[in-house]
This record gives sequence, C-alpha cells and structure tokens, in this order.
Amino acid sequence: MAIHNLFVPRARLATFNVQLRIEDLNNVPPLNGLFYVKWRLQDYSGSTPRAPVVNREVRWSQAVEKSADISIAKEGVLAPCELKISIKQEVYPHVHMRVGALTVNLSEYARLSGSSRRYFLQECRLNCTLKLSICVSQSGGPDSYDVPPLDRSMVLTDLNDMITNENNARGGRENSSMGNSFSSKQHSAAHNHRKPATSATSVHTNTTRSNTTETSQSRALLPIDNTNVRELAPFQRSSKKNQQIIDDVFFSPPTLPS
Repeated sequence: MAIHNLFVPRARLATFNVQLRIEDLNNVPPLNGLFYVKWRLQDYSGSTPRAPVVNREVRWSQAVEKSADISIAKEGVLAPCELKISIKQEVYPHVHMRVGALTVNLSEYARLSGSSRRYFLQECRLNCTLKLSICVSQSGGPDSYDVPPLDRSMVLTDLNDMITNENNARGGRENSSMGNSFSSKQHSAAHNHRKPATSATSVHTNTTRSNTTETSQSRALLPIDNTNVRELAPFQRSSKKNQQIIDDVFFSPPTLPS
C-alpha cells in the first residue's frame, strides 16, 4: 500500500489490478545508442531492456502487472493514481540522456475494458510518440465511485479511430443525401403523375395544329387548273368580245418587248 493511503479508511479505498504494456517509441531519428523506459507506480518501479533504433522505431513490448490502491474522494470520484514514465537514451555506458517524460492518471482508465493509445511526450525534442496498452480492473473495495474524465491533451488519435470516425460521418452524409434524393424523386414522380392529362391535351393540340399547317401548305402547293377559269360563273354568260379579252389575258402566251 502506498504511504499516502495509510490514513485512508478501507471503506474509501479501492484496489485495482493494473496491466501495462510498454509497446514502442516511433518517429525516432536514426541516432546512435540504446533507448529504454523507466516507470514508477506508487511503491513500484522498473525499467525496460535497452533497444536500438530500427526503421525510426524503438520496440520493447514490455509487460508490467501490478496492484494499486486508489482512494475515493469525498465527492465520490477516484483520486489520481499517476503512472510516471521517463524515456532515456544510453549514448555510452555511463552517459544517459533524457528523451522525454509522460504522466498518465490510471484512475481515468478504471471503467475502460482496455486501451491502446499513443501519447505525446513532455519535454521531448524529437517529436516522438510512445504507445502504451493499459487495462485497469477492480479487484477489491467499494465500487460506488465516479471516474474522472479522460485527459486527451497528450493522446495522439489513432489512425484506425480517425478512419472509423470519418466513415461514420461519411455514412451519415450519404444517408442524408440518399434521403433527400429519394424525397425529390417522390416529389417528381407525384408531379409527373398529375401531368398526363395536360400533356395529352398539349400533344393533341400540337397534332391538330401540325395537321392544319400541313393541309394549308399542301393546298398552297396544288397546281392551278387553267380549265377551271373558263367555267367561272361570271364569264359563262358573257359575249364573245369579253370572251376574247379573257382568252388574251389568261391563255395567250406572253409577248416580250422587242
């Protein structure tokens, strides 16, 4: 039990099993030397083996499992339980440089079944991210408490989470557009369903107009039968002189001026 929990009543002290896995450190420039991680959790501490940089990555996959007692505050919220991590580089056997540090509040993970995330390092000049897998499960004590919200300021969103969120947002937009398209199609179908009578009347009117125009054009293009001129009623009872005038006007070939 941690020293600061010695004076906490057992009714306000919950016990948790902490499973930690220190995965890797990525985005590391090709540097010489070996890298390792030192960690501390309440009264426990340890370190990972030394590992070199391979393809801009340092991989440890070191598993740690410890028990932690976390007190419940008067407000009913779990008190902070800090996991402190420090990444160091061993340049020479007796020369060690600090690459970065990280502090994780394990109380925030008490109700999570398991979490695997990348974290930005504090005081880091290499722009590296550390991947940790954390699982905090209760093994004893009271279970009526609230968990503090997860601090995402140092968490790098995983690529899979980004893809999942983008697909969900895109699916929502596609469903919305499909619904709007279906609604517009229904409106168009209903509007077209009310049009047939008007369309039929319009077609009939256009057809009638077309037939009338064609008849007028065909009549205008018919050849004139000159014999009908002789049978005109006003001239059938005329004298020979009038008849001669009609023949000269209508049937005599034109005389061109010389």
